[in-house]
Amino acid sequence: MGRLDGKVALIVGGGADGPPNKGEALAIGNGRATAIMCAREGAAVMVADLRLPLAEETAAAIRAEGGRAKAVACDASKEEDCRGAVEAAVREFGKLHLLVNNVGIGIGGSLLKTTTEQFDRMVAVNLRSHFLTMRYAVAEIAKAGGGAIVNVSSMAALRSNRLIPYEATKAALLGLSRSAAASHARDNIRVNTILPGLINSTMVRREIGDREAAVAPRIPMRRQGTPWEIAKAIVFLLSDDASYITGTELIVDGGLSMG
Repeated sequence: MGRLDGKVALIVGGGADGPPNKGEALAIGNGRATAIMCAREGAAVMVADLRLPLAEETAAAIRAEGGRAKAVACDASKEEDCRGAVEAAVREFGKLHLLVNNVGIGIGGSLLKTTTEQFDRMVAVNLRSHFLTMRYAVAEIAKAGGGAIVNVSSMAALRSNRLIPYEATKAALLGLSRSAAASHARDNIRVNTILPGLINSTMVRREIGDREAAVAPRIPMRRQGTPWEIAKAIVFLLSDDASYITGTELIVDGGLSMG
């Protein structure tokens, strides 16, 4: 039996846009790994992504392993798309128990090098989208008897690297998640946040390239994490193994935050 048997999960940001790692047949990012892991644990999965072909790749990979999955296009900066992703999951699978928000971009820089437009864009994608998907999902999750939500933040919520819009939105996400957890605990809905450290994901390879040699010495475990390690942490928080955990932040960073 899987830990998510009988559950329906919506993974927002479940595609993977970037080059695959060495040895990967399919590019793997945090969202795609999470969608695949949820399916392996027994959930039916609706994969939502800005680019529908990327979501469909994830869904196809799940079905190739014998799982149940469908894909939907979702521009998480648009309210109608957030609502539509929730509706698509319920329409396809009959109900909704689990939501993962794995949406985030990084633009701008320090205070004086970030435009108002860049800051507003970051808020729309990195914060407002989570508010919207949760707002539409909680009623369906409560109707299904309860479930869990995991929002993906970042170690940038706690440590500064002079990227003010990214850090501000990732930090605000912690407060948003705690407030939602407090508001909906009596609905049997748990809300938690994951804070990944330096992860060797498709997004990193697309934006930065191979940084393993440069960053590994900074990490106590002397390596970057993998999207699969983030996915396993998310699945834990979604599952009944975490049935008494809500309103918390789980750091997954190989010890980086100890420094």
